[in-house]
Amino acid sequence: MKKHILILGAGFGGIYTYKSLPKWVRNNCEITIIDKRNHFLFTPLLPEVAGASLDVHDIVEPIRDIISPHVHFIQSTVVSIDTKKQTVELPDRELHYDVLVSSLGSTTHFFGTPGAEEFSYILKDLDDAAELRNRFIDIFEEASRTADEQERKRLLTFMVVGAGPTGVELTGEAAELFFETFTDQFEDISASDITLYLVNGGDEVLSMFDKKLRTYAAETLVRDHVILKNNVRVSEVAADGVVTADGEFISAHTVVWAAGVTANSLTCSCGSFEVERGRIKVNESLVADNTNNVFIIGDMSLFPTEDGRGLPMTAQIAKQQGTQTGKNISRLLQEKPLEKFVYHEKGLLASLGSFDAVAQIKGFKFKGFLAWFMWRTIYLFNFASHKKRLKIMVDWTVNLFSHRDTTRL
Repeated sequence: MKKHILILGAGFGGIYTYKSLPKWVRNNCEITIIDKRNHFLFTPLLPEVAGASLDVHDIVEPIRDIISPHVHFIQSTVVSIDTKKQTVELPDRELHYDVLVSSLGSTTHFFGTPGAEEFSYILKDLDDAAELRNRFIDIFEEASRTADEQERKRLLTFMVVGAGPTGVELTGEAAELFFETFTDQFEDISASDITLYLVNGGDEVLSMFDKKLRTYAAETLVRDHVILKNNVRVSEVAADGVVTADGEFISAHTVVWAAGVTANSLTCSCGSFEVERGRIKVNESLVADNTNNVFIIGDMSLFPTEDGRGLPMTAQIAKQQGTQTGKNISRLLQEKPLEKFVYHEKGLLASLGSFDAVAQIKGFKFKGFLAWFMWRTIYLFNFASHKKRLKIMVDWTVNLFSHRDTTRL
């Protein structure tokens, strides 16, 4: 009887696990992939969709275009698993597995901030990006119909909370959309009517980058009309703004929360998982503690590190862990010792808007147009299909010579 390999999640971890399975494993095992969506989402480009630089279909690929026809795909959610019985419970069925890979990703972390979940917009999946894009368009349309100058300025006050890569990239995209595209499209709106805050709890934006690149990124954002507020912690979010830890109220008609993520939970009915800070503890081969055939990868896994904090929750790490897991599944089926996962930092990239970015790759540091070109090229070739690469390349090229497409989705 064929062994059954069950992969939960079709993000970077799950897809690259599947892609890294040797041919003999694919031919001799039953493989099932489960995801709540029917597409693979290239999450690093979500800010470009929100900023109307790319279309929603540019950053997704149908899962069935990636997998072989004989691989089973089930669009569903996971209720719980039982590592003793080796079963996964879905809302409408139960599946048995011989090898399980869980890569269900993460969700937005609000840190218990009152009002944040209720009043903030987020940017975690495709629906969020489309909703934000529509929000930006709707607000400018409303502001253009307002004769009252103060009301127009109130409507056109935006805030992004969190100055990591997602927050910075979204702010850069929004700045270009607001201060270039929209100010040209709307005769009655000028740059002086628009306020765009980037609120950062730390000393500098992009804290994981080199000092010079952090400084360059901050200076670029400020040059592009962004009001940067460092060392400001948001203690409450309201319908019309935020309250800081110092008690200051900052008015904002639209607040976007990009301050952090937390792992999606996976309930084990037999209680075998050891969970710390919401992440499941794994050994150096990415196998969950107290199991021998359950791999936990990506944002869900707490990989053993010297500081005990685990590895960062990034697509780059999920991809590498998926690649290693695909190889280790082959070794597991052959009853060979599993190889340890070793993370190789490929570099850090962050866009600051068209023609501008920062990049840190293997000790080399880049900024400006060269970094932007590298950022686009590297991301482009992370897509599986040539058709998708060509589509994005065409859209990016068109954007160089025209305004962003502000069609409401």
